Amino acid sequence: MEHSRHLQSRAVNHEHCPNDSTSHGNGHTPRPGARPEGLPYYFQPPPSAQRHAPLAPFTVQILDYGTAPQAQAKQERVTQACSQCRLRKQKCSDIRPCQSCQENNLCCEDADVPPPKQDRMMTQLQKSVKGVSDCLSQLVDQFGEWKARVDSRLPPSRNHEIMSPLGVQASVSIKQELHHVTEESPTERMGLPGNHTTPAHMLLDEWLQMSIFCVGVPYLRSLVDKGLRVSDYPMQLEQDRGLLRIWGIGEGRDSDDGAQGPGSPESSTDSEAPSPAPVRKGLWGYPSSEVLAGTRVPGSTPREYFPPKPRQENGLGADGRPDLRRHVMFDLLRSYLEIMHTFHPFMNENRLRRMFNDFSDQYSPDATPLNAHSPASVHGVKRKRSESNLEGLPSRRGEIERSLCNAIILLVLALGKVCSYKDPLPAPQDDPHPHVRSERGYIRDSPPPKGSFSNFNSNISDENCPKNIDLLPGLAYYAYATDILGNQQGGNTVAHAQAMLLAALFFSQYARVLESWSWISNACRVVLVLIKADYTKLLRVNSERRPTWSSEERYRIDSILYVYWTTLQLESDLLAEMSTLPPSGISRYQSEIMYPEGVNENRSQDEVSNSVRQNDGVSAGFREGLIMKLYSSQSFLRVVLNAAHDALYSPGRCIDFGPTSFNEVANHACTHMETLEGWRKLLTPELVWSDDDYPSTDLNIARVRAKYYGGLYMMLRPYLRIAIHTLNFSPPPSRTTGVTQHSLPSRYGSAAPNRNVQMVDLDEDQRKIIGIVCRCIDAAIRSTIAFDRVGEEPGSQYQYFQLTRRKRLIVTNIFGTLHAQFGNMLVLASVYKSKLYPLLPSDTWLTRANLAALFKRTIAVISEEAQNSPILRMDLEILRNIQEKQGLE
Repeated sequence: MEHSRHLQSRAVNHEHCPNDSTSHGNGHTPRPGARPEGLPYYFQPPPSAQRHAPLAPFTVQILDYGTAPQAQAKQERVTQACSQCRLRKQKCSDIRPCQSCQENNLCCEDADVPPPKQDRMMTQLQKSVKGVSDCLSQLVDQFGEWKARVDSRLPPSRNHEIMSPLGVQASVSIKQELHHVTEESPTERMGLPGNHTTPAHMLLDEWLQMSIFCVGVPYLRSLVDKGLRVSDYPMQLEQDRGLLRIWGIGEGRDSDDGAQGPGSPESSTDSEAPSPAPVRKGLWGYPSSEVLAGTRVPGSTPREYFPPKPRQENGLGADGRPDLRRHVMFDLLRSYLEIMHTFHPFMNENRLRRMFNDFSDQYSPDATPLNAHSPASVHGVKRKRSESNLEGLPSRRGEIERSLCNAIILLVLALGKVCSYKDPLPAPQDDPHPHVRSERGYIRDSPPPKGSFSNFNSNISDENCPKNIDLLPGLAYYAYATDILGNQQGGNTVAHAQAMLLAALFFSQYARVLESWSWISNACRVVLVLIKADYTKLLRVNSERRPTWSSEERYRIDSILYVYWTTLQLESDLLAEMSTLPPSGISRYQSEIMYPEGVNENRSQDEVSNSVRQNDGVSAGFREGLIMKLYSSQSFLRVVLNAAHDALYSPGRCIDFGPTSFNEVANHACTHMETLEGWRKLLTPELVWSDDDYPSTDLNIARVRAKYYGGLYMMLRPYLRIAIHTLNFSPPPSRTTGVTQHSLPSRYGSAAPNRNVQMVDLDEDQRKIIGIVCRCIDAAIRSTIAFDRVGEEPGSQYQYFQLTRRKRLIVTNIFGTLHAQFGNMLVLASVYKSKLYPLLPSDTWLTRANLAALFKRTIAVISEEAQNSPILRMDLEILRNIQEKQGLE
């Protein structure tokens, strides 16, 4: 009992000053009365509604002793008294001001009490974090000041201008008036985007009016039935055609060669199942000279087909080897320099000529005999003349060494051979094994040769199945060169990039898209390695420092720059029409890498004349200064067009082609168009032209104009799309309707006597829209006919839309050029059938007669190259389908 009373006394005396408050002035919840040491207790918390009301007394329950009497409840005082009550040692209430301070008219303030130990640790931690944060803020401010000082020293052209690579006149920067073209860091650094919607075949899916153009084309219908899009036909056809069998016959993807054939479930797991027996006279051929019934060991020369006519078009000599006679080699070098080198001068001409001299001295059969110390006595072993060689031919000079230098020479010979071929290029023979072709195969105009798989291997003679190396000009040189390159795929030097570019240009002449792209991709890989190795030296900020470098270093850097800008042009030109191919990423550096030294400097006419006089007969009269200006123009236009592709056609932009986005598209188009016009104003006199001029007779000038008009059309095409599909023209009542064009002749071509022109009062915005639409139509037509007079006399007569060119068109990317013209025809035909067409001015080029003439000439031009490209054959089929349905024959 005494112990019970003792506990009760401790519980009661704990609160010696009764107080009904629950919290003090700072809003903290007061602790309940202190419990007896070692004894738990339970109590019910007060309702929230009674927060500031006096608490009802509560009972402390003694758990250990059930018979203890209840302790008398005491009122609890506040946890912390104010400073005045603490000083006077008075009771304090939780009301502020407290009752004591109110009665004595004192200032009631809470006393500063040292926080508990845990609170002190938290305070110290907060102070430490705040100190670190302040230190970081100072570092950020200092870094910002340093960056501002560095940026102020850099030339503004890298971020706010596009510099023209032309000479003194064109060194003036072309300002960009809208920042969205030049200040979008994430997407601009990517350069040319992948999966953009620029290609011509994408129109068939995106333009609603063109859906009728595909009706009646069986292959396109089969794609849709298989769940594919109509616009997938280029990649499908190009993949289905397979590879060109360099040493063999035709092209294709053979499933019977033992590597690609699908094995049956029974035999796929049988390790003892015999693999397909190789066929000696297979489709892929052999790089051997005389494999006759196994009597000779395969060598390094193909067994050739000997047609009855002299063998002078394919690059093979009478003995079945590449023709390396000295005069033939230098004729082909001249052909290369006059055409391909003018397009892309990434090879040093003087060094190339020295390489040809050395190669001819060593390997030409009619060269001066070499002395005992000649490299020919060291490199390779001379082969004995075979009995098949014709009498009177000079003896061979030994097998060609498998060096990169020799591969470059052979590829230059291949390009020279294909450039000297003026007729339409022949195509590989049809596959003699039609059953191994893909089920989605493509159509050829010529029927397949007679015979079956079995009799091909036994009975078909070479006269019936000529090999590709016998048919295709330049392929013999290409075959030897790529055999060398195949062993040097891991090379990462400038020479490796040059060789790969030459191989890509050769296949591009035959419109073999994927094979050409493969070589371009390899060159891009090498270029990226070269750029990263010398990145700081290649930046444009170092252009002014080049005179301080040694001549060897300047030559080395210029060689890298030439292959970079050539690779950029070739890849961009190809991806512009085949956007499903993945870009390499070299275009992300297009605004940072400087131009080659010969491109930037404006060489005087005396320097050009002296350079020409120093050259021998191979390159006499070569317009070196003009070559650099042309190359500068092509490089600059490529950068501008890549930026336009990204801004207007990139899938990441997601431009809504609705009426609400009209101003956005117009701003983008006008910005890029002003850049293009600024470049044109800076052209030198040799390149200046007027829109009223006839198409140029010079191939290089025509290339520049075609690039300009094609770029202008590409920039304005989204504008035209919105105007046709989404804008609703509601003009005021017309003053005169139904006026025919009998008395309103077109400026160019023929007038359409049955065209109704709506003579209406359009408001200012509508007239502006019609004006831009007309400019887009005009650019599409001019880019289409840009090459129609190439090779003609400058003063010759010309009738618009009449093809007068008498030689095969030779450009860098023949597929891209003709596929773009196909797209121009699709757009023009769509505009002609749109609701917008009656609102066009009376002197528009787009009349029925002119459109029919354009279809006729475009079909004729594409037909020249269609036998080498399944994509172009499908383009022809679509154009003929439109021509028939629209009555444009």
